[in-house]
Order: sequence, then structure tokens, then C-alpha cells
Amino acid sequence: MSLKCLKAFSPPNIPERIFYLDSEGAEIVAGELHVDVADLQWYRYSKTPKDYFFIKHFLAINDFRILLTSACRISPLRLLGFIPEYVGEKTSQGNVKKYIRDSVCDIANNAVSYSHTPDAVFALEKDGSAALFFAEIDRGTEIVSDPEKGFLKCVLFYLNYWTSGKYTRYQSDFGGKTFKTFRTLVITTSQARLEHMREAVTKMPFSQSNAKRFIWGTTEAKATVLTFFDPIWCSLDTEDRNVYKIG
Repeated sequence: MSLKCLKAFSPPNIPERIFYLDSEGAEIVAGELHVDVADLQWYRYSKTPKDYFFIKHFLAINDFRILLTSACRISPLRLLGFIPEYVGEKTSQGNVKKYIRDSVCDIANNAVSYSHTPDAVFALEKDGSAALFFAEIDRGTEIVSDPEKGFLKCVLFYLNYWTSGKYTRYQSDFGGKTFKTFRTLVITTSQARLEHMREAVTKMPFSQSNAKRFIWGTTEAKATVLTFFDPIWCSLDTEDRNVYKIG
């Protein structure tokens, strides 16, 4: 007997079918978690999304979340929370703003500002100490060498964000933990592209050059459930020859 808990659709240019909860499924999940359906932030889809790029991005973020959650299950590290880029909040004008979208002024010129929405924000805890992370899943489509757009513009946001200390806004989202700094984790498609990113970031002028060392990169092939917290991460500053692990 079919319980009709799931529905599926096949988006264009994506070979896999995508499944999502129907109302019966949402009721079962809520019952198992002993919460109301409203607490799941679930809603019935009125139409099937058609935007191929949006869906690919959405799937990539959720694949990362599954990877991270699975890695935490076999690690001493505990996931305190995960906020994906598509979470929104209502503004006083009744509009919806992405919750983790933020802006920061250039530390060298207050007339210049950078706005960005990370792919995700999450926090990990080990032995009572917590650490804040931003995630960027690079699909190999954005330009790397232009600071006015694409990847380097994203990097400029993080460099100034780190210097400004505005990231402390997330302390209330993750149990009131104190974050003295953060790490940005970049997962890209190949080692060659990662090296191209590192070269571009290293050449980019920034008054506090050590700030580049908190942005870490690796490849999809290296970032697995078994290796995610291992020393697979390298700084995007090529002068930093260390290989880092998380935790």
C-alpha cells in the first residue's frame, strides 16, 4: 500500500529524479520528532521549480550538508547547527531577505562595500570549544581572476568580513557560543582549479595579507565522509605551505 509520503519530479538537465515530502510524509516526520509540522519549516509546493541552475545549487548545498552531518557522526566533532543560503526572514516591509546575506565596508575605503550570501554557515564543537565556518561550493562555472565579480569578489567579502568582526552576529544562532574567528571552506571541482584559485587570491592585494590564510580549499574528490576532518585543506595563500585539518 502506498502511503503517498513522497512526491518526485524530473528537472531539465539533471539526470536524477528529485523527491520531496508530501503532506503525509511531513506529518510522519513531525510525529517522529515530536514537533508540529510548522516547526519543520515545511510547506506544500504549488509548482515544480524549473530553474536548472537554482536546483543544481540547491542540491549541491544539501549534498554538502549530508556530507558534513555524516562525517560528524563518526567524529568527536558535534554539529551545533547549519544554516543554508536559501533560509529567509521577513523584513519590516513584508519582503523576504536571505538570512545569511550580509554586507561589509572595505577596510581601506568606507565608500566601497561588498555584499554576499554564503552557501552555508555552520558551527562545530569539540571538548566545549566551538568554531564557526562558512561554506562555498564551487561548481567550476564562476570566473576566478576578476575581483569585480565571481570568486575573487566573494573572497574580498570574506577578507573584509573577517577584519570587521561582523561574523559575531552568528553567536546567537549557535547556542551563544563565542567565535574569535572563522574559517571559509571552499570545495571545488579539481586540483587544477583549486591551484588557479590559490594563485589568484595570493596575487590579490589586501592590507592584512594573513587574512587570506583563514580561507581553506579542497576538492570534491578529497572531501568524503571519512576524510572531511582530515588534513585535506590548504590555505588559498600559496605562501602558506601547511595542510590543515578541521578539529
